[in-house]
Amino acid sequence: MLARITLALFCAAAGASHAADYKLNDGVIGFSAPSDWPVIMQMTEGNPQVVAFQVKDPADTGTGEASRVSVTTRKLDDAQAFQDFVNSSIEKAKQTPGYEHDSGSDGSSLRYSGLNVKTRYQYRESYFYRNGVGVQLRCMHPVLKGTTSTWLSSFDKGCDEIAASLGK
Repeated sequence: MLARITLALFCAAAGASHAADYKLNDGVIGFSAPSDWPVIMQMTEGNPQVVAFQVKDPADTGTGEASRVSVTTRKLDDAQAFQDFVNSSIEKAKQTPGYEHDSGSDGSSLRYSGLNVKTRYQYRESYFYRNGVGVQLRCMHPVLKGTTSTWLSSFDKGCDEIAASLGK
């Protein structure tokens, strides 16, 4: 009986999504990301700092496309500098070839699509400000015919989890 309970707990834990914790700006900014998202770039010194992840979509195999999520921080003097950082980022997003604003945007995030060479990508950018540090969370994935709704849901959930941990 104990062996069955132990096996059941092991199986439940194996199916659970675990989070990995990251720190930027000497620990001023901390966040959690899904542990199965490999880090493809990490700069934890200087200004800006960044951690970027690749999120593997089976549909992108052999296409040369890739889904990515990044958290970028920048030390800023004050709240006005943060607003300038956000405005500059939004203006840069609007320069994306084929830019189209998505109606799902809200006061804390910008959702849009645009072309990355010839492939349309969906973007979501969220901004946070804490203790003199501005943060941009950027989630982007190619719009591919073979991408499943299950994968999209998992991708969005991971982005939501990072946003929630940054908002704490």
